[in-house]
Amino acid sequence: MKITDIRNVAAAIEESLVTDKLSENIVQIAVENNVCAVIYNKNYQMVYSVDSLGVNCFLTRSPISDQKAFIEEYVLEAQTVTGSDYYFTMQNTNFRQEMIFYGKEVKVNLTEFYIFINAPIEPLDSTISILQDQFIYVTIAVLFLSTMISGIISFRIAKPLANMTESAKKLAFGDVNVKFDYGGYSEIDDLADTLNFATGELSKMDELRRDLIANVSHDIKTPLTMIKAYAEMIKELSGDHPVKRNEHLDIILSEANHLNRLVNDMLQLSLNQSNKLSIDAVQFNLKKKMTEIVGLFAGFTDSGQVNIEIDIDRKLKVEADEVKIGQVMFNFINNAIRHVGEDKKIIIKAEVLEKAVRVSVIDHGEGIEDAHLPYIWDRYYKIDKNYTRETDGGTGLGLAIAKSICVAHHLNFGVLSTIQEGSTFYVDLPLA
Repeated sequence: MKITDIRNVAAAIEESLVTDKLSENIVQIAVENNVCAVIYNKNYQMVYSVDSLGVNCFLTRSPISDQKAFIEEYVLEAQTVTGSDYYFTMQNTNFRQEMIFYGKEVKVNLTEFYIFINAPIEPLDSTISILQDQFIYVTIAVLFLSTMISGIISFRIAKPLANMTESAKKLAFGDVNVKFDYGGYSEIDDLADTLNFATGELSKMDELRRDLIANVSHDIKTPLTMIKAYAEMIKELSGDHPVKRNEHLDIILSEANHLNRLVNDMLQLSLNQSNKLSIDAVQFNLKKKMTEIVGLFAGFTDSGQVNIEIDIDRKLKVEADEVKIGQVMFNFINNAIRHVGEDKKIIIKAEVLEKAVRVSVIDHGEGIEDAHLPYIWDRYYKIDKNYTRETDGGTGLGLAIAKSICVAHHLNFGVLSTIQEGSTFYVDLPLA
């Protein structure tokens, strides 16, 4: 770059020789480029000189008497050089500075002239100028590299996101077996894990939905079939036989009642899970309430099918929605009756904790395996996937309804179970 600047100075001097305006142009050019220059004719006589370096100028340091000998060898070099000019570097021993010596032969009006220029390689002005020029190249290079690197990184980020988009479209059209691949970045991998987890949950929900439809269809179809069959029997066979007719009508009423309970339970569960369940908390006597609920199962207790014991302090009071907690305990007891053990015994007990009362319903039946415990609160969940209708008139929604009420109350609830020893369903109610 320094040689380019010096050649520009030499070209300006040559143009000034042609126009005979050396003194007007060359001084400013020499100062701007921090050079000293001399012009000799073919007789080794100095025609013009300009100096912006002072004592640092190599060309003006020698005495006038020695100038011919001093410059003769450089003139010969300018005459014999292969190209149009030549240059070499030298060391200024006085200032420990590296310098450039430049020479060029020119012809103006058929006369030979020799232009010699001397300049330091590392002056401040030139360094700044060089850095400014280099900064442009560096900026272009950095922009090119950053654009290329950004494109590579963007492609690496965008490709897994595009794949996820395609997988998400498949998921949107119902393909729950789709898998979201990892992309090599922690954030994308976390997103893939989340989407894969969501896909797994959707797959479970899809299975539950199919089971729900199958179970509800079964529960509705069975009583409808019975109602239709017995209605036809009344019409064709027992219409004129009061005893048979009444038996058939009782069956029709029983099946209609089961349908009614099923619809009511489904509506209740839907209402509970739609966040529209209102809680009217009041203080009530716990033993009195449990006694009322147990009275609803008089048909089972009077016939000796079950024996229900209530182990609750008669003075114990809790604060909750009395009606809805009654539904929870009803479903707990109803579930215990369906799974009662050989001893036919069910125990309802209350244990005072720090700020709550744990009400438990205990049976000594077959128990529940640990793998099934998290799912027994789901609607229509069956440990045995070969679904059969409850013979006791249950709808299969009792525990799901109990869960929704407990969640609405923000109550702690759960189940403890041991195979062949029985199960304990419990809920923690606030002390009054």
